[in-house]
Amino acid sequence: MPEAPATSGERLLPQGVIRWWRNGAVRAPALYLCAHGAGAPSSSVFMQAVSTGLVQRGITVVRFDFPYMTRATRGRRALPDSADVLLESCQAMLDIVRSGDATDGIAPARLVVGGKSMGGRMWSMLLASQAPPAIAAALYLGYPLHPPGKPARLRSAHLQSILVPQLFISGSRDSLARLELLRAAVDTIPRARLHVVEGGDHSLALGKKRPLDGSDTWLDVAAGFIRDPG
Repeated sequence: MPEAPATSGERLLPQGVIRWWRNGAVRAPALYLCAHGAGAPSSSVFMQAVSTGLVQRGITVVRFDFPYMTRATRGRRALPDSADVLLESCQAMLDIVRSGDATDGIAPARLVVGGKSMGGRMWSMLLASQAPPAIAAALYLGYPLHPPGKPARLRSAHLQSILVPQLFISGSRDSLARLELLRAAVDTIPRARLHVVEGGDHSLALGKKRPLDGSDTWLDVAAGFIRDPG
C-alpha cells in the first residue's frame, strides 16, 4: 500500500520539536489527528498504512512525532518523554489543527483524535482532564489497557470521564489488552464501542510476514466512525 503524498511542518515547543504530516484534502468531511505508539514514529509501516488507508476512504489524516521521537538518532530508540510533555505536545498539535495551520488555513469540519497504543492513550488522558472543544470523537488503535503481563494494572478509570464517542479497535491476541478485560471496560464507558480484529496482535496484524492482511476491514470501520461517530 503506497503512502499518499504528504504536506509537513514542525513547531518548536519548550519541550522540543514536534513534526507533523498531513495526508489528504484540506476540505475532507473529517480529519483524524493521529499520534504514534511508544516505540515507532509516524513513518512506521503501521502509521503509513493507517494514513494511506483512511485517505483512500475520504478522510484527511494528520500524524505527528512527539519531541522524544524527533530527538532519536537513526538506529537508536529514544525513551518516551514524561506524560506531562506528551500531553502538552498533544495540546500543541490540537491547536495547530484547529487553527488551520496544518490544512492551508481551513479548519476541519469534524475532528477526531487518537492514535496507536501510547499515542491513543495520551489523547484519552487529555480528553478526560479538560474536554477540549471542537473534538467530535476519539479512535484508539490498539489501546494499551495494561502493561504486558500485568493485567491487574488497568489504565481505564479515566475513560469513563470522556464525553465524546470512543471507538477501540483491538486485536484478539493483544498482549496489552486482554480481550475479556477490554470488553468489560468498554461496557462501563458511555458512548464507547469495541471492534475486535480476530487473530490480531497489538498492531492489529494477523502475522509478522504480512502485517497488513485484513486491514481493509478495520480501516473501513475506522473511516465510518470518523465520518459519523454517532
